[in-house]
Amino acid sequence: MSMRKILPVTFVLSTLALAPAGSGQPEGNRPLTITPYSAAAYVQDRAAVELISAVAEFPIGLLRWSDTPRPPVLELERSVKAAVNLFYTEWSAGGPAKLGARDVLPRVRDWYRSLQSPRLAHLTVADGLEVRLPSKPVDIVGDAPAEVPFIFANERSTRVTVVLRPAGSTPLQTVELGPGWTLGRWVRIPPGPAPDGPVRLVAEVGGARRESELPVRRWPRATARIRVLDEKGAPTAARIYLTGPDGRAYAPSGAVHRSTCGDYRQPYAGDYYFYMGGAFEVDVPAGEVEIEAVKGFEYAPARRRARVEAGKRNRPWDMAARGWYSGDVHIHPNLFAQSWITPRDVLEIARAEDLNVSNLLVCNDPSGFMNDLSRFEGKPHALSGGRYLLYWNEEMRNLRVYGHVGFLNLKRCVVPSWFGWPLSPVPYDYPSNYNQAVAAKAQGGVVTYVHPGLPSEYPVDIALGAADTIDVMCQGDEERNTADWYRLLNCGFRCPISAGTDCFLNIPYHLIAGAGRLYVQTGGALGYDRWIDGYLKGRSFASNAPLLTFTVEGHAPGEEVRAPAGPLRVRIRAEAVSHVPMAALEVVVNGRTVLRREATDSHRIAVAEEVTLDRTSWVALRARGGGHRLVPNDAALYAHTSPVYFQLGDDRPASKEDALYFVDKINALIARVGSDGVFEKPEQREEVIRLFRKGQERSRRRGARRRAPDPPP
Repeated sequence: MSMRKILPVTFVLSTLALAPAGSGQPEGNRPLTITPYSAAAYVQDRAAVELISAVAEFPIGLLRWSDTPRPPVLELERSVKAAVNLFYTEWSAGGPAKLGARDVLPRVRDWYRSLQSPRLAHLTVADGLEVRLPSKPVDIVGDAPAEVPFIFANERSTRVTVVLRPAGSTPLQTVELGPGWTLGRWVRIPPGPAPDGPVRLVAEVGGARRESELPVRRWPRATARIRVLDEKGAPTAARIYLTGPDGRAYAPSGAVHRSTCGDYRQPYAGDYYFYMGGAFEVDVPAGEVEIEAVKGFEYAPARRRARVEAGKRNRPWDMAARGWYSGDVHIHPNLFAQSWITPRDVLEIARAEDLNVSNLLVCNDPSGFMNDLSRFEGKPHALSGGRYLLYWNEEMRNLRVYGHVGFLNLKRCVVPSWFGWPLSPVPYDYPSNYNQAVAAKAQGGVVTYVHPGLPSEYPVDIALGAADTIDVMCQGDEERNTADWYRLLNCGFRCPISAGTDCFLNIPYHLIAGAGRLYVQTGGALGYDRWIDGYLKGRSFASNAPLLTFTVEGHAPGEEVRAPAGPLRVRIRAEAVSHVPMAALEVVVNGRTVLRREATDSHRIAVAEEVTLDRTSWVALRARGGGHRLVPNDAALYAHTSPVYFQLGDDRPASKEDALYFVDKINALIARVGSDGVFEKPEQREEVIRLFRKGQERSRRRGARRRAPDPPP
């Protein structure tokens, strides 16, 4: 059945008007990446913290220009995070620090050298003083200063001080460089007195002096006044991408300028964007401005030029009209003891992303500080209402062994909320996650393992009934997670699909909330209790773009059908619609693709066919596609429903192969408890292992059973 058509988001753009002088390009002091926070937490050598933080932060600004090659920047960011992980491993062991600045200096130099951009300037101190200016002129807008990225390198064996100043003026930048150091700095360049001439710069190191002329390109400054309207003609919030005629990304004064990240090898990372309500102004160079608005999956993304009349295009869909509401089960407004993202900020982002349910997880920092604990209330936040709900819940995190768990629909925080963290009040890996999961479920909570991987504790807790599911869609590998989820289903565990982004809203270079989301059918109007009920019952699908409709013999995801034993012919009706191109639509039975429809129209694929079920089966729908810039959190397009369950006679899913797979993974978990677990008393370790053996035996027995359980009373 086709989804209801409604009008698209429309831009109304005013004529560009000259504005008074001013920068229009504010840069806050907050870090752009997670690295300064993680380095401060895990790296004990302060010089190493400075070097690592600087090399992670500096390149992100280069992505604001469309002519910066992105792969070197994205690879640098991934490599820096990998280097921090070495310090993290040392820190988590709890011993004295051995790694320091000397261990990262060569890599820091190589990271800076890997960067490519026509906007880069280089200043190298060796026997003399070498200055290499950008290959493109510096853009100066109005009479505001421009920011120029400089890489300062000291090849001497002694510390040096570099001073950069305009000719005849006070210093712009003073940089202290240790022996062998390389640092990136953004230097604010004044426009200079000449209307069209270059800016003269003087670099000084000790007695050495070098004068250069910095070519500039001057632009009149203008103000673009923009409105974004919804299908009813009312102003609406959206995620906005805006590029000026100079090829640079711009944002309104006071807005947080964010960038899609590539830490998980997303192929289209590096786009700058911001969130904004329906009407705003932004200072840009005078000329043609390109602007794009994105609002969830149900509205058509729209791209316009500032001097082009807005028009109707593409077709959006209204899922709420059909009783479906989207949610993200894993959002962090603030991490690393920050608090500047407020509930109102979260609501604005939820509206811009058209994300109906935001599960905001309180969690610990390495110091033990509980981020956003003051906002936990055990109920939807007071700002919730209409189509958007905010609920502060909890992520319980074990550091070394068991994995991280999301607790939803909590009325009280489960404590301890973290354990197994060295240098904290809870340094031991006791008890296991099981105890906290049981406490969460006792108060009506939902338990999902977030960014799941193996070996971890989720096979044990699902087997013992303490956990409900895993986040199949997350920042991890969806292919791997999906394969493991299929194995859980083949063992007879009714695990609904789940999706959580693990985005950090206080980190501008990070994942986007709701870019992978879970649609839940509530059976009526939106309410948090209804959404959670539909989530648990599997009336759902996860997606990073496509919208799915799926029934088997008229039964929707989450439903169970009982029929006599023997082959059963069933009718599949399915449709996928997407603003991002799709490649194929697949029907999956017990983990195997039994029907595949290649896309002839990449934005809509429909299936109306029959398949035969030879035995008790679960049946689900999956959409596939390639990478796309509007799938910013993932490497490829993905959507998947929860299953429809068919119970044929007494037969039941009893995959010995899949059961033994989890038996082996639990063996690996037990080995990790022995090698990596930290316990105050030996009997605590043995208690945890006994619990894991109990869960392992449950999995082993599931692989041996051949008859279905009795129907519930």
